Amino acid sequence: MPKRKNPFPILDDFFLAVSFLTIIPLTVAVSDRKNALASAMLFFPAVGLGIAALSLGLVALLEPFFPERFLNLLLVLFPIVLSGGLHVDGLADFFDGFFQGKTREDILAVMKDPRVGVWGALSVVFLVLIKWELLMMVPFKEKIFLFAVTLSRWSFVVLSYLHPPARKEGGLGETVARKTGLRELGGASLCALAVALLLGWRGFCVAAGVLVFVLAAGHFYRRKIGGITGDTIGATGEMSEVAAYLLFIVITKV
Repeated sequence: MPKRKNPFPILDDFFLAVSFLTIIPLTVAVSDRKNALASAMLFFPAVGLGIAALSLGLVALLEPFFPERFLNLLLVLFPIVLSGGLHVDGLADFFDGFFQGKTREDILAVMKDPRVGVWGALSVVFLVLIKWELLMMVPFKEKIFLFAVTLSRWSFVVLSYLHPPARKEGGLGETVARKTGLRELGGASLCALAVALLLGWRGFCVAAGVLVFVLAAGHFYRRKIGGITGDTIGATGEMSEVAAYLLFIVITKV
């Protein structure tokens, strides 16, 4: 069936964001649109919020049957499944590339290799374990979970707005790096800050801390490989979620 062009391009942006960030199969007419994925980043934090809300809903359905520790593990795994493992794959490639590669060319070559090495496998295991334990520790778990997953997708927009692609010959990073504009950054940031209201002043402190982390990560990528790739974007999102939990725990104990 031929794709019908949506008369409202902003809806195409939303549908593309959902299609790209989740396993939900949506048909989007974007073949004739320039920088379509970069434009769709306007809705990345909103889709992250939706992924988190759906994960919480699924866990709530299972709550009468399982203990809290197992439910927290599901709360870690559901977003990974709903995202098709996209960002976790980037995390694994990032750790393989930066721990195995010596030069810029080595790092980029390792990250492009579809095989997963020891560092990549360990990073995924540690990610799941760290998130699992942190969710057992954080107060206001549901609220910080919603916010952390939203911030994770917001970090994609910040990196894409600020940094050039590390590869000039193509790849996911090249499709969004420096092609994401103020419209996308501003709209995505408003969404993230709106979710921060769930946690009051602590939410804004966490957002500021995550922003510092994302800026430092972007500087590191630019110094090591000249810019960002799809793998570094995904890895930063996963690490930003962990940073949000850690920051919130520290802030609530101050």
